Amino acid sequence: MRFLIVLEPTEAGFSVQVPDLAVVTFGETIDAAKQAAVKAIQINLEAYKEAGLDIPGKKPVQTHLENPDFKDLLFTYVVAAEPNEKAAA
Repeated sequence: MRFLIVLEPTEAGFSVQVPDLAVVTFGETIDAAKQAAVKAIQINLEAYKEAGLDIPGKKPVQTHLENPDFKDLLFTYVVAAEPNEKAAA
């Protein structure tokens, strides 16, 4: 599954938000931040599955681009495996 993430530079690296899942994590580099986002997303998806809940629907990208909290931040996508699947390379 493909998820939009928002990266924000910090003094120690990059904070990462996954706005469609309300997931926040961190990495020292952009690549590390993206990898941390994938892991956090997979944990989040597993939690939804174990609780018998549907994964929240994704909002249109434009909604996030227009969010003033994300002004001037870096947007990109990551791919995370659905529960019981392996992540795409």
